[in-house]
Amino acid sequence: MKEIIEKAVKIMASEPALLRLHGNIMVAGDTHGDVIISRHIVDKFFDDRFDYLIFLGDYIDRAPPDVGSSLHNMNFLIETKVKHPKKIYLLKGNHEANYAIPCYPHDFEYEAGEMYMDYIKLFKEMPLAAMLNNVFASHGGILKELIDLDKNDVKAIEMLTWSDPAIANLYRGAGVPFDENDLEKFLAMMNAEAFIRGHDYNMNGIIVYKKCLTIFSSRSYKDMGNKGILIAKIKGDIYAIDDIEIEDFYTGKWKKYRVRYI
Repeated sequence: MKEIIEKAVKIMASEPALLRLHGNIMVAGDTHGDVIISRHIVDKFFDDRFDYLIFLGDYIDRAPPDVGSSLHNMNFLIETKVKHPKKIYLLKGNHEANYAIPCYPHDFEYEAGEMYMDYIKLFKEMPLAAMLNNVFASHGGILKELIDLDKNDVKAIEMLTWSDPAIANLYRGAGVPFDENDLEKFLAMMNAEAFIRGHDYNMNGIIVYKKCLTIFSSRSYKDMGNKGILIAKIKGDIYAIDDIEIEDFYTGKWKKYRVRYI
């Protein structure tokens, strides 16, 4: 596995902190160790013949009981990335950024054992955000101002991997909450029409501020928020967030999904 991680590090080192991708793009939310769902998502991506598949971070920690360790999920995604470096992209979540801002729980440190620092090298090279046609995506939040992104700038990591909509009324000890006005200003600066994020299972399948969609893709959290094991499909430029198609694997088969607005 060490050799595969080293290959993945080299691949990701060539990727910018802000990815810019155009085409038919599939987006997956937090998988948190659920390698079973990660495999289903990757299979669907190839079955549906999309151009790119983006995972929004949090691949590690909190693995479902039947999986046991999040190491399996992380290794599967790394191997898939190495096999398809120009199709599969892994954004950094706050759990992968534990080296910069500690998170809890962080079981992965013990699961990885003596190879933990090898994975840290990989996590440091993960991009922080992506422009997917005209949709902005990150693990958690937005930027309050445009800056030259550095993958390991702690301020950028905090804003993009730790933040939540202010309406969520969460206190995590880190993050910069954003309101509707903040989101509108940011999306205008980015020439984006919508924002897709993960990070908060309580908001799973819910749209806030008319332009901010949260998705989770783990069986452990399938009954949270509006319920579901979700992916998003972005087919070229969109005109409104309703143009993003959502599918759900809750029943073990992919079905169209109806989001909830608050």
